Amino acid sequence: MGRDSVTGYAEKIYVLIHHCHEECLKLARLKAPGNEFSELGLGITAGLVLKLLLDAGGMTQKELTRKLGITSSSCGQVIAGLEVGKYLTRVAYPGDRRTFGLRLTKRGQALGKKYKEASVVALEEWASDLTGREKEKLHGLLVKLHGGLVRRSAG
Repeated sequence: MGRDSVTGYAEKIYVLIHHCHEECLKLARLKAPGNEFSELGLGITAGLVLKLLLDAGGMTQKELTRKLGITSSSCGQVIAGLEVGKYLTRVAYPGDRRTFGLRLTKRGQALGKKYKEASVVALEEWASDLTGREKEKLHGLLVKLHGGLVRRSAG
C-alpha cells in the first residue's frame, strides 16, 4: 500500500475521535450517575476528579490538570467547587510549600465510588457495539496513538 493511499487518514481519524468524544459527553450528560449527582450541581468533570482522586488516593492539582487535559484555571474551579461541597480537602505537600495535595473526604469517597460504579456501567453500554476483541484492538491502537502524540508534544 503506497503512501498516497493513506493520505488524509490522520484527519479522518482526528475527526472521528472528536465526534466520538462529543457523543460520549452527550451520553454522559443524559445518563449522569444518579439524580443525586446532578442535584448537587456537580458536572462530568467533577465526577472525573472524584474518580481520579479515589483511584490514586490523591494527587496534586498539576497532576490532575495533566490527567484531565484541561487548563489549570478550569481545574481550579472544579477543585474549589468540590472543596466548598466538602468532597475534597487540600493538604500540605511535603518539601514544597507552594504545592498542595488533594485528598477526598469521606463524603467525597462515597460520591466518588457511586460515580465510578455508574460510569463503568455507562461506558460498557457505550462500547457494546464492539466485540471484546475489537475493544482490545481499539484500545491498543489508541494507546499507541496517544504515546506518539505525547512524545511529539514533549518535544
